[in-house]
Amino acid sequence: MKFELNFDKDIYNQQMDLLFDLAWKRKIKYYKNSQYLGFLLIILGAALIYNRPNIFGIGYVFIFFGLTNLIPFVYHYFKIKSTYRKFNAAKKSEIEINKEVKDFSWEFTEEAFVINVGNQFKALPWEEFTIYLIKDDNIILITKDYQPYILGEIEVGKENFKMIISFVQNKISME
Repeated sequence: MKFELNFDKDIYNQQMDLLFDLAWKRKIKYYKNSQYLGFLLIILGAALIYNRPNIFGIGYVFIFFGLTNLIPFVYHYFKIKSTYRKFNAAKKSEIEINKEVKDFSWEFTEEAFVINVGNQFKALPWEEFTIYLIKDDNIILITKDYQPYILGEIEVGKENFKMIISFVQNKISME
């Protein structure tokens, strides 16, 4: 099966945001919720130290556990923010590069997954892929070195997308 594709900036942005969410969304949610627990424990610990005689140092224990929740949040907040900035910069440069590409095709053969972009050719044997995911009407093929390839239903049509999914299910065994 061979598909001639046209580069669409909006579809590309949507697919890249999907990949970012797959990689970071759970971590963002976890650390966002842990920040609230950290603030609550710190406030509770400070109130125990300030208002009452400190029984067994419990106020300091609450402050300690609050900080152990809050410090990882701050670290990951800045790490994810920095990663997102780099990700957006990479998206913008990729969009600029792909605007000028006219010949763009994906081919699913019995032996390999073949990509032609302009005058560049890449054939990946099916053994190189470890997993495939189907999210939000997109199929994501992930190689052993964690390189993702994503194709949307909107790009190839509903019937072709179903054929691709059944073909990929046969080629990539998820054990």
